[in-house]
Amino acid sequence: MTSMVVDVTEKRAQIEALVDRASESAGLGPFAMELVRGLVQIDGIAGAIAASESSAFAETVVWDAGEIDSFLRLLAVLGASRADLTGMIPPIAGLRALQALPPDDVIAWQRLLDSLETAQGMIAGDSARILLSVEPDEGVDDVLTMRMGQLALMRQACDAVILDGVPGKGEGWPEPWAETRRNCVDRIRARGVPVAVLPLLADESADAAAFESAAGEVLSSGRAPRPRADRLDEHANGGYDLHVHLPGVPADGVRAGRIADSLVIEVGGLRRQARLMPVLTRCEIKGAG
Repeated sequence: MTSMVVDVTEKRAQIEALVDRASESAGLGPFAMELVRGLVQIDGIAGAIAASESSAFAETVVWDAGEIDSFLRLLAVLGASRADLTGMIPPIAGLRALQALPPDDVIAWQRLLDSLETAQGMIAGDSARILLSVEPDEGVDDVLTMRMGQLALMRQACDAVILDGVPGKGEGWPEPWAETRRNCVDRIRARGVPVAVLPLLADESADAAAFESAAGEVLSSGRAPRPRADRLDEHANGGYDLHVHLPGVPADGVRAGRIADSLVIEVGGLRRQARLMPVLTRCEIKGAG
């Protein structure tokens, strides 16, 4: 089996240069160019593209997607249709129509969209695993509940948790601080999710080897069930209930609203926007829970 660790540094630089050239062609100033960089989620897109390209050479691709907030926003981008993706990368659609981009850049944008579609398939595939790496600090339980709920909102799930920095007994770490962190392990395992433990090491140079060992331990774990598809129930009074499966999310942790003909669902500050079914466009949203 061949494996590959994704390094997004070079890919990020390539995409950033591509975005900058497109922005310059559109006559955007420095401030507007920074806004465009933010809109295209350069960090996440670079990782997704590098991972999709690596899949052609390796059976296993390990991609550190960075901060979970960035990864969740990327999932929202990857959940969009190709038409929506084109609209998320302004002002590319207009520039292509005006033939303002060099031919090589037009081809590069086409490949970028193709790679994002490949990344969509990779993350949605049965062989993909999503691991959350957290520290066993006070409040980690609430953090995991929120993050798992946000993953469910993006129609994904946490397949395993890596607890980073668990102090061992008799290793000189101050108690009861160390014991409190160790107790987190049992609580998180009680959730039924596979847990790998990274010890708290005095020598940080050994962290990489410890992480590789722990990641290998949970990568072979089973895939957690993904949220069920949305279900629509019609009532005799002409109303409807739209059921969105968000396992583990408390009723008061969900908000719903509407923008034009799209339903907006929010969990922990993360929003998913989806076009309403035609039969629901005439309805009012009464709430969520």
